[in-house]
Amino acid sequence: MKVDGEAFKKARLRMLLSPLNLASTAGVSPNIIKNLEMGKPPRPDLIRKVILALDITVEEALERGMISHG
Repeated sequence: MKVDGEAFKKARLRMLLSPLNLASTAGVSPNIIKNLEMGKPPRPDLIRKVILALDITVEEALERGMISHG
């Protein structure tokens, strides 16, 4: 799975969340958020947690180009 780190960062900023706040909300390590925003995808289950913490669906994340298969 590929991720667009900049798109994740923009989504986080739209929610007015710091990386630490998003990590806490998603139940993941702050390093997961840092790596994700740098375009380094974590395990799919962790990506899903972050997407849901951003209050969007996986389908919306696909449509926005935040994630892609491949």
